[in-house]
Amino acid sequence: MTDSLKEIEAPDWMLKLFAAIDGLDMSPSSGFSIFADDIVMQFGPAKAEGIEEVKKFFVKLDEPFITKHLVDRVFQFGNAYLMQGRAELRKKDDLSGPMLSAAPLFNILWMNDSGKITRYVVDFDPQAAAKSNLF
Repeated sequence: MTDSLKEIEAPDWMLKLFAAIDGLDMSPSSGFSIFADDIVMQFGPAKAEGIEEVKKFFVKLDEPFITKHLVDRVFQFGNAYLMQGRAELRKKDDLSGPMLSAAPLFNILWMNDSGKITRYVVDFDPQAAAKSNLF
């Protein structure tokens, strides 16, 4: 087998995707353009299929928050990418309130031969998900 797991620098497309999620930039040229039209996303216990549903999911999830994704490490195995990082969130209607930290946060992204992400899995501590009241 020629593929092996290797640590790499965060690809620009990945950083652009997280910037688009943080800024809720759904424009055609945003980081969401890395997704295939038929993307399947599993986000903890939630699932979204198709680019428009994925965008709606992120708007619903992140609109109440100021969000900042931080990439700690990225690994690649063939056409699969694993991001280990965290997200910092603060409620927009309570800027003096506590900063919530989603850590550790893992993202697995599978890219097709056309350079588009077709499968996206986001997972995190199940106890943190239960405490968040988001799912």
